[in-house]
Amino acid sequence: MLPRLDIAKAIEAMQAGGSVVFPTETCFGIGCRAYDANAVDGIMRAKNRPQGKPLPVLLPDIEYLKNHGLESPLFPLGVAFWPGPLTLVVPAFPGLPAQVTAGTHMVGVRVSAHPIAQALVSGLGEPMVATSANLTGEPAPASVEECDQAGLVGVAGLVPAEPVAGSASTVVGMIDGDLVIHRVGPIGEDALRRVWRP
Repeated sequence: MLPRLDIAKAIEAMQAGGSVVFPTETCFGIGCRAYDANAVDGIMRAKNRPQGKPLPVLLPDIEYLKNHGLESPLFPLGVAFWPGPLTLVVPAFPGLPAQVTAGTHMVGVRVSAHPIAQALVSGLGEPMVATSANLTGEPAPASVEECDQAGLVGVAGLVPAEPVAGSASTVVGMIDGDLVIHRVGPIGEDALRRVWRP
């Protein structure tokens, strides 16, 4: 069983270079400071995740992107659907370790609607890597019990919560100026295209 942490202890663990398991509105995730390359390596080891796969990032809010001078035609989707289960693939902001972008110079970002996830990233005041809290190839966990059984190693602990949806976010990007759905999720293409304008 993973050690139980409250929000303050989870933030302390990440500030100290550790990783924690916590709920989002889609599934339970494992997270760390996105700018901490050693902590990101630890998540990849915990999940037995192969190199070369980019890692998604949670933001405190959409203002974080604007404050760092980043622009993307996809940002209106963030305004419309964040906080919520939508990941936008946008140009990577400076300082992210290579493991996060997997050499693509792009990063998948979202703002979670779950109050615990929001409290963690807001408490950190900076982006968090947040990927599903399972071994690579296994189903994403939707409950504390599934997290305990997932077999993750080297994790500081878990912030407990009620079961969540167990689904993955919709992932969208752009190719040749057009909207592309990389992963189908709770927010459908019709809803996205009603908002998005190239």
